[in-house]
Amino acid sequence: MIARLRAFVGRIAREHGSPARLFWACVLGAIVGSTPFFGLHFFIAVGLAMLFRLNRVAVYAAANISIPPLAPFLGAACVEVGARLTTGHGYGATLAQLREASSLRPWSLASSFFTAWLVGAPIVGGAIGVVIGAAVYLLAARRRADAVAPLSPDERAIVTRMLARFRDEKPSVRSFARWKTRLDPVYRSILRAVPNGARVVDLGAGLGVLAILLGERGHSVVAVEWDAGKAAAGTRAARGLPVEISTHDVRSWEIPSADAILLVDVLHYLNVDAQRELLGRAAEALNDGGVIYVRESDRGPDGSSWTRTIERLSLAIGVHRNEGKPTFRRIDDLAEDLRALGLEVERTPLAGPLHPGNVLLRGLRRGDPVPSPLVSGGPVENSLPALEVASR
Repeated sequence: MIARLRAFVGRIAREHGSPARLFWACVLGAIVGSTPFFGLHFFIAVGLAMLFRLNRVAVYAAANISIPPLAPFLGAACVEVGARLTTGHGYGATLAQLREASSLRPWSLASSFFTAWLVGAPIVGGAIGVVIGAAVYLLAARRRADAVAPLSPDERAIVTRMLARFRDEKPSVRSFARWKTRLDPVYRSILRAVPNGARVVDLGAGLGVLAILLGERGHSVVAVEWDAGKAAAGTRAARGLPVEISTHDVRSWEIPSADAILLVDVLHYLNVDAQRELLGRAAEALNDGGVIYVRESDRGPDGSSWTRTIERLSLAIGVHRNEGKPTFRRIDDLAEDLRALGLEVERTPLAGPLHPGNVLLRGLRRGDPVPSPLVSGGPVENSLPALEVASR
């Protein structure tokens, strides 16, 4: 009986446990906990969690923001926000407003407070829930990545050295390097897939995180990035490594011969004709036995609009640069373009917790075989270890 009870509780705790669903569970729970329905929070939280297919434990846990030490302050904040939205002023702003409130009949005053509380609860609770949910999301995403497999000591050392190279950069750059390598599986995948001693060309290198990881492993890397600020940051971080990062437009840059050419989240910045032209020039520069790695978000039914939305938002706020709207294509169409260039193509799902719908294409130039550990009996996300520390 006890074993069954433990199994039941464990099943409830694990249900709908993706990072995204846990985030929304925290938001919903915090809103419920901010409402004035004390004594009913448990039932409301569980009912809404079942309705929206969210984790019941997480929703109710977040609803406990209304524990006694915090409840008065939480209620006051909800009432104040709700009153400002419904009446244009809060209850505690001035003495005159307090006198106005006290002049109401008790029932009218209670009704006014209750209405203001209900109106303010979704805003105050939602804001608190977003903060809690973001923390839970990152923790869950990290645990999910770490659960795949541990890093080898060598790989852990490589990541640690890469991060140390960015320690003098501004906090946003340091955080980007840390969280992107931690949460985006493309880094560990390519780090393991590129054969020893390969000459690598990284087209659209961003901050040079991937180029530096490969340089720390001993590869010779030539990387280009058209954002001069990012290229400069990458150049500073890559000092002392066999890594050259320069500022160029990949559409006109002459690609040198290479054993591995990387196009990670680059093609969608170009229109279809420019994508095909760049792939053609990359294929011409590829040595026999060499590989082109293309990572993009699939526009087909298995892709994710979330990833594309985040990319468009990054362009809008200036995190990334582009001359026009991004052009996402079906992965099958990109694979067909690579086959038309005489490459043997392998397709591997490469969706991280922040990158649903992403796929890595591996285009091999016929010649001496190049080992590829990307696929080992299942999708990459279930067969490769996570980087301990995760943008371009």
